Amino acid sequence: MTAKLLGKTALVTGASDGLGLAASIDFVKEKADTLIMVSTNQNKLAEAKQNVSKHGTTRIITYRLDVTSEVEWRSFSDEISNDIEKLDVLVNNAGINKRDTIEDCALEDWNRIINVNQTGVFLGMKYCLDLLKKSGNASIINMSSITGLTGYYAVAYTASKWAVRGMTKSAAIEFGRYGIRVNSVHPGFISTTLTESIQPLIKASNVMNPLGRAGEAIEIAKAVSFLASDDSSYMTGSEFIIDGGLTSGGQFMAIANQLNIY
Repeated sequence: MTAKLLGKTALVTGASDGLGLAASIDFVKEKADTLIMVSTNQNKLAEAKQNVSKHGTTRIITYRLDVTSEVEWRSFSDEISNDIEKLDVLVNNAGINKRDTIEDCALEDWNRIINVNQTGVFLGMKYCLDLLKKSGNASIINMSSITGLTGYYAVAYTASKWAVRGMTKSAAIEFGRYGIRVNSVHPGFISTTLTESIQPLIKASNVMNPLGRAGEAIEIAKAVSFLASDDSSYMTGSEFIIDGGLTSGGQFMAIANQLNIY
């Protein structure tokens, strides 16, 4: 490890498993000074803290937080401000999915997905802003998806991830004056608990992926650590696509292979 996060204080939402857990582990390996891990699942969060703490000496704080609740964000912001002087890194990672089409998507499910994936990012940026300003050199990383770049049949998830992409650009414009960089990360199919139910779809999609496989959570975490570090000091308002080349036009290669012309 290169200790690229030495002296930094970071907050990761949705940190109890999946991409949030992987990012938390890598932050500790990169010698972050303090790591705040947030989730709604206290039991899984406690287990995640034990796991993460094995990888270094970073001070780890866990906090139960519903990212859709403005009241909880306000309370969290006030409480954590008494414990830390500044925030250098905010990773808005918390997310859910229910893969329904427009025809099948109930309004209740639509609202739930939008609230977590979209409103949660908005509230995170809004209520962490004062602490991020105190850094003078902070980085916000918003977790979107390749579905924030193209279409996908899961309508609410797609809408939320496009929104994250747009909010990222708005925030980059607004927060630049405070020395805060804001970028979005767009994973392709990654092997996590969120994708366990669609393994057949992932395997079928691999024929269109130039690397021929799904990604691993650590491969996203490495990119998040890069964006969290000073190595990305002149990067803001950008999309970081980590999909093995899935969105680069691999479907044409797959068709050509089927026709024996490639």
